[in-house]
Amino acid sequence: MKFMRKSLLATFALCLSALAFAQDMTAEAKDEVLKGLDKVIAERVFVPGVDLKKWPEFATKHREAIDKATTIDDFSREVNRALREFGFSHIRLRTPRSAQSRGRTFVVGPGFNARYENETLVVVSVTKDSPAETVGLKAGDVIVEVDGKAPTSASSLSGDENTELTIKVKREGEEPKELKVQRKRISTVRPETLTMVGDDAAVLRVYTFSTGYDRKNLEKLIGEATTKAKFLVLDLRSNGGGAVNNLQHLLSLLLPPDTAVGTFISKNTFQRYLDETKKDGSNLAEVAAWSERKYKTSKREVPHFPGKIAVLTNRASASASEICAAALRENLKAPIVGQQTAGAVLASVYARLPQGFELQHPTSDYVTIKGMRLEGNPLKPDAEVTGRPADGKDPVVDKALEMLRQLIDK
Repeated sequence: MKFMRKSLLATFALCLSALAFAQDMTAEAKDEVLKGLDKVIAERVFVPGVDLKKWPEFATKHREAIDKATTIDDFSREVNRALREFGFSHIRLRTPRSAQSRGRTFVVGPGFNARYENETLVVVSVTKDSPAETVGLKAGDVIVEVDGKAPTSASSLSGDENTELTIKVKREGEEPKELKVQRKRISTVRPETLTMVGDDAAVLRVYTFSTGYDRKNLEKLIGEATTKAKFLVLDLRSNGGGAVNNLQHLLSLLLPPDTAVGTFISKNTFQRYLDETKKDGSNLAEVAAWSERKYKTSKREVPHFPGKIAVLTNRASASASEICAAALRENLKAPIVGQQTAGAVLASVYARLPQGFELQHPTSDYVTIKGMRLEGNPLKPDAEVTGRPADGKDPVVDKALEMLRQLIDK
């Protein structure tokens, strides 16, 4: 009983400590995190052609704002502003709250995905039955204020469960209005779906390559598509990417086994290229062609889909989604329909930092099998279509099917 009382007191003390830390970020804690971040950038981060020694310069430029930050969220926001000056993707300081939630099948938030753009948040999608849907938020809405301030990133929406945030929303043709939205626990698992369109076509929606990607479900759906459809529309809109092994799994269901789709260029591969060729490595297509290690599909129990494929993308289609779209375009001449992609394609990992923070950082670049570097080079659609679904019709899907049928006619 005495041991239990001590344990309860210790737990209570830890909770109080965590609560205090959530409110304040001391100068000592900030210095500790920054030193850990400096070490990771110097020793582990890799992006070809980028001078990582510029990090102290970027940090110094933002040091005043970093020093003024008193909370975890403010500190993280200011550090990320400095990190963005590198100009490449997949490098981001994650707060202890974000680090703890990584890999979970739920998030705490208002229930919508948003893209940061020109000091606003553009709503990309709204989760069904979420607080955001309840107050009438819609895809395409522009959020100009979060709790009275201009948002600085999507993390401006983060907060504790059952708390409320006030957002000011602009909608085309309407006056700005304020909405109060609760933060709730929302499942992030969205099962892949297959929807038949007419007698000969199907739409396969894949929401993520990260946690929640269901291999067995996808194999079942591809099996159904193979028996029922000769046209397949792969919908990767607002799919932000995820695990490379899940990407390989999907590509192996859509392409023949042992199909080379690209090359990941790691620090070791890049250095071997420099040592053996005596070149400067400025041409990544040459580095990729030189490397004997190719990213390939593998043989699966379920045969790959044999029909014609089109891919749907938008500006929130990133990372693994971009690799997937490019692989299908280059190997199957699959048309890409919708909007251009994010152009954010670097393989990354997470490094632990002091105080519960972590740094997502890139370790490899990627070049397609035909020599295109996707990082910083968004995939442009073969047909740009921006209309939204209405009355059971999706103009992007309709355009994709039109293009697929034209391929058959040719």
